[in-house]
Amino acid sequence: MTAKLFSGNALQSGNILTYKFYKTDDLVIRAGIRLKNKNLLVKGTTADSSFIYTPTSNYTEMKEKSVERMWEIVPGVEKHFLASNIFDAYVGADLYLGFGSDRTTSDRTYFNGDKMNTTRKTNTTNVGIGLISGFNVFLGHLPMSLGLEYGWNAKWTFGGVTKVKEERSIAASAVNDYNVTYKEESSTNAVGSPTAKYSKLKRREFNADSNQDVRVVLHIYFARK
Repeated sequence: MTAKLFSGNALQSGNILTYKFYKTDDLVIRAGIRLKNKNLLVKGTTADSSFIYTPTSNYTEMKEKSVERMWEIVPGVEKHFLASNIFDAYVGADLYLGFGSDRTTSDRTYFNGDKMNTTRKTNTTNVGIGLISGFNVFLGHLPMSLGLEYGWNAKWTFGGVTKVKEERSIAASAVNDYNVTYKEESSTNAVGSPTAKYSKLKRREFNADSNQDVRVVLHIYFARK
């Protein structure tokens, strides 16, 4: 198997934004943050039933809303060894703490008067530790430096189980109405059958590897008065 040191653009969505504070010349306090909020709303009324040919599309009205939220904080420290005006080397450690939530609601009204409401919700919690090492090369007399940072981290992910609630109202007879709640694995990380439904389900994931964090870093320095 061929290992890749880096692939892709470092300035992409999902990267952690990191700020650093020089407590002393050789001790740096760092703090990273990631905030994500994505909302999608789709509403529609279908054409006349004579134009609908597939059974899965025989509804007159539909409304779908999805909300995806994620935040992560990464506090850490750095110990610097070469505080010269040309070259700077350091090691450090980080802590990871993050929470995510995905929620999707789907409401459909069918031609025969039936109604189907489905709610899907997935929560995740991430915790972990990381070790880093890096170096910076200062750019002339500018308050800037360019460097490379390499890291190893270990993360635990708790959750990732999707709780589903289905409610259906049958227009012909109220006796056939139903309300059911079940759990399933997240569709992106399914291990068992993708169609399996559970009354109880727990999920936990651990991931530790080298080359987890390899970054080209540009520093801009601001002096304190």
